[in-house]
Amino acid sequence: MNASSSADDGDPAKQFFLRPALSLFIVLALLTFSCNNKGTKKETPALPVIDSTLVRQQQQKAADSIAKAAALKKKIYITFDDGPNKGTRNVLAAVKEENIAASFFIVGVHIFDSPRQKETWEMLKSDTTIERCNHSYTHAHNRYTSFYEQPAKVVDDFKQAQKTAGFTNSIARMPGRNAWRIDSIDHTDIYESKTAIDSLHQAGFAIMGWDIEWMFDHKTLAVDTATGLLLRRIDNMLAAGKTKTPGHLVLLAHDQAFQKTEDIEKLHYVIQQLKNNPDYELLFASKYPGVKK
Repeated sequence: MNASSSADDGDPAKQFFLRPALSLFIVLALLTFSCNNKGTKKETPALPVIDSTLVRQQQQKAADSIAKAAALKKKIYITFDDGPNKGTRNVLAAVKEENIAASFFIVGVHIFDSPRQKETWEMLKSDTTIERCNHSYTHAHNRYTSFYEQPAKVVDDFKQAQKTAGFTNSIARMPGRNAWRIDSIDHTDIYESKTAIDSLHQAGFAIMGWDIEWMFDHKTLAVDTATGLLLRRIDNMLAAGKTKTPGHLVLLAHDQAFQKTEDIEKLHYVIQQLKNNPDYELLFASKYPGVKK
């Protein structure tokens, strides 16, 4: 038997038939393993194809919609005159707390009237959330008739304030006069002041008056226009298109009227009603149509 087995193993014919069979077995085994592996392997899902052009179009459409809504809003410019004085810090705190745009029309000489006023001016000057504009240097010393009789001195007065305070815009408001010289708006409330106001405008200043004044008692320094009445007047004037520029309203208030707690609360209330009205947008005076920085 041993001799026979040894002879078989060495038989070339037998080895010829065995080798292909073994090779076929190995190939079939590998194919079977591969198929089984494919059946159990988890395929990674394909990522969705993003159309960048469509995304940009949708973003532009959203931006256009926002811009259109903003353009339809009526614009209100809240301005405060005569600072720095005793009420200025209260006004500054209120507009910062309410986070609104507000423009302060500064009287140059008030910066130096007292150490506290100088400190208040430093607060105003260093605050980047508000806007500072020119309300003359002397405020005519409250002698308006004689002040406006000398046009050259009026121009010099405003230039001195511009240099002293370092205003970064050319917006000016006349002391004791509601006058306008902005773009096509040419309004003088008291004709005798016209030459002086024209001269200031020719010197490069954009002169801004106001549409509504929040009145105050000059003896008690307390506001004497009820908040409800003031807000109705604002609504009605804008709705009727009775402002100097339709759809734009300049509100004038005075710093010194907000020294008492009850008046400061009224200021907060008016600001809140205006800023929360979806039909309104509060802007700096420099954003008024026709004003050049």
